[in-house]
Amino acid sequence: MQHSTRGLLVVTLLFVTSESAAVYTVNGERKSFEIYRAVNAPVIDGRLDDDVWRDAAKVEDFHQTSPTDGAIPTEVTIVRVAYDDEYLYIAADLRDSDPGAISAKQMIQGKSFFSDDRFWVTLDSFNNKRNDYFFQVNANGVRRDALRENNARFIEEWAAIWLAESARHDDGWATEIAIPFKSISFSPGSETWGINFGRGIVRKQEFNLWSSHERQDWPAYGGEVHGIDDIEQGLGLDVVPSVNVGQSRDLVLGDSNSSFEPSLDLRYRITPSLSTTLTINTDFSTAEVDEQQVALDRFSLFFPEKRDFFLQDAGIFEFGNIDTNGRPFFSRRIGLSGDGEPVGIDAGVKLTGRVGDFNVGTLAIRQEAAGVVDAKDLFVARGSYNVLQESAVGFIMTHGDPASNDSNSLLGFDFLYRNSNGPFGEILTSKLWLQQTSSSGISGDDRALGVAFEIPSDKLSVYADAQYIEENFRPALGFVNRAGIQRVDVGTRYRYRPATGFWRAINAQFDATNVTDIQGSTLSQKIRFRPSIYSNGDDFLFINFERNREVVRNAFSLFNRLSIPQGDYRFNRVRAEIATGMQRPLRVVLSLQDGGFFDGDRLEKFVELQWNPSAYFALGLSFTENVVDLPRGSFTSHLASLRTDIAFNSRWSWSSFLQYDNSADVYGLNSRLRYVPEAGRELVFVLNHGGVVSADNSLSSTQSDLNLKLSYTFRY
Repeated sequence: MQHSTRGLLVVTLLFVTSESAAVYTVNGERKSFEIYRAVNAPVIDGRLDDDVWRDAAKVEDFHQTSPTDGAIPTEVTIVRVAYDDEYLYIAADLRDSDPGAISAKQMIQGKSFFSDDRFWVTLDSFNNKRNDYFFQVNANGVRRDALRENNARFIEEWAAIWLAESARHDDGWATEIAIPFKSISFSPGSETWGINFGRGIVRKQEFNLWSSHERQDWPAYGGEVHGIDDIEQGLGLDVVPSVNVGQSRDLVLGDSNSSFEPSLDLRYRITPSLSTTLTINTDFSTAEVDEQQVALDRFSLFFPEKRDFFLQDAGIFEFGNIDTNGRPFFSRRIGLSGDGEPVGIDAGVKLTGRVGDFNVGTLAIRQEAAGVVDAKDLFVARGSYNVLQESAVGFIMTHGDPASNDSNSLLGFDFLYRNSNGPFGEILTSKLWLQQTSSSGISGDDRALGVAFEIPSDKLSVYADAQYIEENFRPALGFVNRAGIQRVDVGTRYRYRPATGFWRAINAQFDATNVTDIQGSTLSQKIRFRPSIYSNGDDFLFINFERNREVVRNAFSLFNRLSIPQGDYRFNRVRAEIATGMQRPLRVVLSLQDGGFFDGDRLEKFVELQWNPSAYFALGLSFTENVVDLPRGSFTSHLASLRTDIAFNSRWSWSSFLQYDNSADVYGLNSRLRYVPEAGRELVFVLNHGGVVSADNSLSSTQSDLNLKLSYTFRY
């Protein structure tokens, strides 16, 4: 395995090409423009008839990144930018030779709209080429936002207060955006920000950018806007009172409880780049529910964070670009019990932001007692310092255990390196991180470290990632689902893009994973070959050939029914998946996976249908069946979900999500009626109804909860 890994890396590096399409520079300098102060603020209505746009800065030198990198766009895009004391204003005239073909099927605020034509702007308000804010809008004026951290992570759960309206015209559509300076952090002494603009035309699968490199628009490849000065954030104070009225019913015992819970969030900007947030009597009862997953191995599942308080400035707390296993801080450990039930939070405070080249984040939480676990004081501190052109070095510290009465703390250091002009003319990224925990009753074998590098070229990419996690490494505020291991992942992917024809891209990808214990004895091995092909209509065919080895040292149970005994298992699997493009009114995804599974067989069937006939209605249905046959028995698991979205307009919506899982013997319904008159003001009515699935697949209700929550943001 080690010899093949070294050989793979050598061969891949020899074939990395220096061909690139660098269109984020002009004569060696980053693309840029000068901005001017608006005398009068525009009316944000999507109609570009305000006087301010006549004299505003103009940007129109866009280029394609898909289907042909660097090519001239097929449609004209003209962007104008201005600002005043309180807002950054962006107007985009998105002309279209076939206005009737413009796609705009999303009407619910905050939802993704990959099936829609869209425009977006990114702001690197510190101009550090590492992080930025992402603001996107469609032709219905639906807003979507995100944080992008370390040129690698897209945190789409983040949300901010900003304004946008769109309108169609005879030659296409237009949008106007107003981003309050109160909603973002920035360096008050800098007149230059990083900025970029993009446009998607889904029927052509054409994507255009103002500034990019190798089809990418990360902050490292954005342009610059000069001349921003004398902007204000007022007092820098956001006051967000909310009240939750609820009723919970136990349908088995016949009990019911009513509640009236006021809560308060306060956010104060100490400086334009540094803010503190206080939450009191925090209530998460109306947060979105998790999508159920089926565990097909012996390791814990990972669920993303969805609660607003923890998502605010979440990127500051990211460490080492670790996806799942080995994360030192995972906010879902706070305010949730081991089985996912909410645990009250008396109060919490955060300090986040940037001071010069320093990035700082601290979090302190007082969590209520739950069961046998006492009330807890929990603390996280994260800091990093920008070095070189695009890199950073940092630390993280955590204290407290939210799930037990034991003591626990962690200290970690990381170094993230990025060079946009690396070897072979390509991007080069690498990372190094080290962590150590201290837990009561545990001594030694409590360290973890990781190292990785990647050349993420569009044509030929290569990566290698290694982890070393000792048996007693236990970050009580983090996430570890496999300790006592050494893990190495390597891979390469070659992509061919035909100049003409039906196919847009043909990929061939090879990945290999080797996991051993600390002494070097094999625990898991996986080798995968994954060819795929994409059409110009975004349809794709994906095939996965997989060879596995699993050494099970401690017997475990699948579906709480089938035992997997100790043993050394070797098995092969193959998977084929086909999907139609997301822009189509009816999207179909079909997947079939078959082959060995430990000492038996497993057949997996998956189907997903997404029907989106208009902007006012969408329906999604998914169904997964796993038929597992082992010498000790058989079981067929079913995981099904039904999702409906009804939009009455861009402010009123009704979304329902029904899930069924016979392996966990549960079903659940989450139904949300939501009114958002404008960003920062929300009324939401939530019904949660759940029950159990009996052995004969009959359903019986066990609980039902109703919650009505009103929140309103006051800005000073």
